[in-house]
Amino acid sequence: MSAQWTLPEIPSGSLGADMSSSGWSEDSTAYREEAHGSPQPPEPPTPSGKPTRPVSSQHQQQAPRDVQLSGDELLALWGRVGVHVGEAAVALHEKSKRALIGDGTFPGFVNAVIGHVPQAAPATPLQDGFSYGHLVYAQTGNTVQKRMSDIMPGDVIFLSEAKLKGHKGLQTYHQTVGVGGEPVVGIVCEFEVKKSKVKVYQANQHVGGQTVEMVSYRLEDLKSGNVKARRLSLMFLFLSNIQFQVFRVAEA
Repeated sequence: MSAQWTLPEIPSGSLGADMSSSGWSEDSTAYREEAHGSPQPPEPPTPSGKPTRPVSSQHQQQAPRDVQLSGDELLALWGRVGVHVGEAAVALHEKSKRALIGDGTFPGFVNAVIGHVPQAAPATPLQDGFSYGHLVYAQTGNTVQKRMSDIMPGDVIFLSEAKLKGHKGLQTYHQTVGVGGEPVVGIVCEFEVKKSKVKVYQANQHVGGQTVEMVSYRLEDLKSGNVKARRLSLMFLFLSNIQFQVFRVAEA
């Protein structure tokens, strides 16, 4: 982590109780449910020889409901999860000088980082990718659409169809990120509020060099496209939401 970052005061209190009682969950995206009665494939065998319980496509494609958190709750969530995610990203970035991290894809690196933080909820698989935690920042072009918290180290950041143009010193630069239907997904290393500059650990898809790189993006230079930052949830909140979804499907 950058030396200029200091740990902000994290509000104490009943984060788990407040969030669980509010029905907090990860994403508000709704997806069409499959019709009842569709044929199910046979259960695949596991190494132990016992069949696994199939996961409903409803669970694969429908993320849990989203309830807005306050700024204090988001800061507390960062203190319990995001700090450790940022530390894991730093460690894997260093390790990538000697070994492959993930599977070489952008989500592969992010999921590898999350796998090193036991209290962090895993990504929710969707039809068009993954959902990670709670939305804290959204920007389209040069318009900020949502800012519930400062972007923090350990947040997951997405850049889709993003075109940036600005100046670095006396030179004009152009940067195109996440085009062609594959968003760039990474872990925030550092965010400079005054410069609106975010440094991101992400999979290096260039030939040669280490498999994880650190790239800087100046958000005030975004001319088109989308940037979103999400804060990972706690594992026990994620499991509570999954249990709620299973109960609701069983009652249907």
